Amino acid sequence: MNKTKLKIAAVLCSMLLSASASFASIETPKELKMISYNAYCGMKLDDTETKDKFIEWAKAQDADIIAWQEMNHFTREKLEKFAAAYGHKYAVLLKEKPGDDAFFSVAITSKYPIINVNKVVDNLWHGALYADIGNYHFVVTHMNPFWTAKRVDEINLIIDSIKYSRDPNGKWIIAGDLNSFSPADKNDYDKSNLLNDIKEKEKKSPILENLVDGQLSYTVQQNLIDAGFIDALKLKHKEFIATAPTKVFYDQASTPLRYDYIYVSPKLKNNVVDVKVLKDDFTDKYSDHYPVQMIIKNQ
Repeated sequence: MNKTKLKIAAVLCSMLLSASASFASIETPKELKMISYNAYCGMKLDDTETKDKFIEWAKAQDADIIAWQEMNHFTREKLEKFAAAYGHKYAVLLKEKPGDDAFFSVAITSKYPIINVNKVVDNLWHGALYADIGNYHFVVTHMNPFWTAKRVDEINLIIDSIKYSRDPNGKWIIAGDLNSFSPADKNDYDKSNLLNDIKEKEKKSPILENLVDGQLSYTVQQNLIDAGFIDALKLKHKEFIATAPTKVFYDQASTPLRYDYIYVSPKLKNNVVDVKVLKDDFTDKYSDHYPVQMIIKNQ
């Protein structure tokens, strides 16, 4: 074979390999890794224009799916480029308003096609992004930070949207910053100074209504549990693991909190392989929340 034919063969081989890679199917991996991360005000602590530090971290995680919160200033185009840089060909942003520092959006990125997208902003503080990846149904949300009553309304809306969906008993994953407390953590909070911390904050900011009758409320999480959803972290860790604040935001709260969750539907309970809160040199200092990672059997 002469050099020209060898070159043509090499190009064709490269094209075939590239094509086969582009047709990667979600059915292929035996396990799927997903991460939920509140990245703090549009990743503002990463001062690079294209958020290269977050890209480097995301590359190292090599997750199949990432649910992002607080994607301030992102546009669809910017999100797609950002996701592609860490190997996710597919990306969906809930909403965009680049010039508004207080316009908090959620997003989802994936190695695999994201389909059946539904963007819901009505009756929700930040909104909820519904999307399917393979036969998994995702809900990515960031709940009201100011009022417990509003959070209860929001979670009830999400629960009903699943209950009356076309696949209520399917493989559902709810991820995000729920700004609320799990009843599974009650004993730990009872031993802490959290209640007094919140009382002091409400004295300083009367707009806040995060206590109910002067006590911590567990209603948001309890409603999810009563609807059959399972707190994935607690499947693997009975001890309390905080997701906020991080080391760089140690002055924001004197009491460790768990605000960041991944919930799964009953159909996925036995598929959960591992769940952890990712605490490393990067996550210590680039957001006020730590990300949560879940690995599930893909079956």
